[in-house]
Amino acid sequence: MRTTDKKYMRGFTLIEALMVIIILGVIGTGILMYFVGIGSSPNQVILTQATALAQEKMEKVIADKKANGFNSIVSEAAAALPAPFDRFTREVEVFCVQEADLNTSNGTMPNCTDSDIRAKRVRVIMSWQGNSIDYITVITNH
Repeated sequence: MRTTDKKYMRGFTLIEALMVIIILGVIGTGILMYFVGIGSSPNQVILTQATALAQEKMEKVIADKKANGFNSIVSEAAAALPAPFDRFTREVEVFCVQEADLNTSNGTMPNCTDSDIRAKRVRVIMSWQGNSIDYITVITNH
């Protein structure tokens, strides 16, 4: 026997209440993750500029190697860049490496006089206002 009396038709069912709680939880989590991500990541424009400047330096190092030879790849001390990029500091680290173990620095710089060393690991470090990024590549003498 089913009653259709108005006093039994008020309110939400348990399923409806649970669905509202779940939907609000999912939305709240998304909003919270958005605001947490904003505070911990550096400004995307600055990060993009730093990446472009590091890539430009990597390409210059590779072009210098093609034009002047393997021994022209040398380290550069940290230096501030000219305006409009004067907020950035760029440094280049170069290590002679064994081709079998590219993470171990060996040899003497800048010409890697050991006969079996035919590669250099080049690391470009971009720094700005307490932040930094670095990019690494290996250039061989082949």
